[in-house]
Amino acid sequence: MTFDDLKESAVMALATLRGNKLRSSLTILGVTVGVLTVLSMVSIIQGLNKTFAEQIESLGSNTIFISKFSPSFGRPPGQEERQRKELTLDDADAIRNESQSIIGVSPLQRKIATNIRFREKETETPILIGVTPYYEFTHSQYIGYGRFISDTDVRERSNVVILGRDVVKALFENEEPLDKEIKIAGTPFRVIGVMETLGSFFGQSRDNSVFVPITTYQKYYPELNPPETIFVIIVRPRTRAEVASAMDEIRDILRRRRQVPSDQPDNFGLSSQDALLDVYNQLTGATYLVLTAISAVALMIGGIGVMNIMLVSVTERTKEIGIRKAVGATKISILAQFLIEAVILTGIGGIIGLILGELLSFLINAYSPLPAYIPVWAILVGLFVSAGVGIVFGLYPAWKAAKLNPIDALRYE
Repeated sequence: MTFDDLKESAVMALATLRGNKLRSSLTILGVTVGVLTVLSMVSIIQGLNKTFAEQIESLGSNTIFISKFSPSFGRPPGQEERQRKELTLDDADAIRNESQSIIGVSPLQRKIATNIRFREKETETPILIGVTPYYEFTHSQYIGYGRFISDTDVRERSNVVILGRDVVKALFENEEPLDKEIKIAGTPFRVIGVMETLGSFFGQSRDNSVFVPITTYQKYYPELNPPETIFVIIVRPRTRAEVASAMDEIRDILRRRRQVPSDQPDNFGLSSQDALLDVYNQLTGATYLVLTAISAVALMIGGIGVMNIMLVSVTERTKEIGIRKAVGATKISILAQFLIEAVILTGIGGIIGLILGELLSFLINAYSPLPAYIPVWAILVGLFVSAGVGIVFGLYPAWKAAKLNPIDALRYE
């Protein structure tokens, strides 16, 4: 079959579609709904994946997280995890001194919310974080003005505090906060600095935080009561390529310090950004499968509509097929004509579905809390799938038309 034959078949197919606008439109609508469903599912899941990856990246490049709890999403710690021995500042010092693949170690202790008062103004939502001078470099979060926690502050357990931007707005709207005295849960602290704007993490503002020396924190809050108060160690490897070796070194150090037998699993949690993303992708993988099945059903319904319309078209045009065969049209050219017609129908439906999907993605981003993102590969897959639906569901009607006997077709009334 030559290119001219294909071109002729395409022209005839388009003429047929123009001659049956309502029927063609209804067929296209079925495929459009199917492709729109697929694209909507993909855009929401990809948007969530992209947002999650960006949020993890915002914690710092190639960060390693260490906790006494094993990493999980949405799963509360088990009894064994809650009874594990706490990590300590000595553990952080050991990692800093013994690991060769790291350049930063930042232990921190956090309290979900605390009461802060300055004169008559008060806020009860800030997160209280006990940190060391290594916090800035390890987390890539730096002081805006003033100064950060120093070794002397940690050694002397000083009552000094760094404020987040939201806390400054709440307590010092028209006043300079440096060197002012505030009260954290009734205890006086001197403001020595204000952090740069840190943004949000999964919708929670990181600017609604206050930072104190970790030893000062432990002086006033010696007990750990997860999840209200937790202790974690954040580690920054030298390079992304050294994340695995750094994790191996940290595991060896902690297992030795915590006297874990060689035949027993770790009694602490150790994870990297990549590991967190892997866990997240495993959780969303099942959702992906469910949504793919739903989308496949929607596309199949659209494909069945195409097959039904094409069978009706073949029946209505039986005499036309007989005339074409009588003047020399081959089975292949008849087959191609109806297949092209089916592919054009589903292709147009796919393109309209893609346009509506992009529009829906824009509206979701603009007017809902859900992120939406359509990657280029999803657009190409949408076009490929819509054309594939035309070939699969148009093949039987096209084959039925191609094998018609020309004499019987000419006699058809």
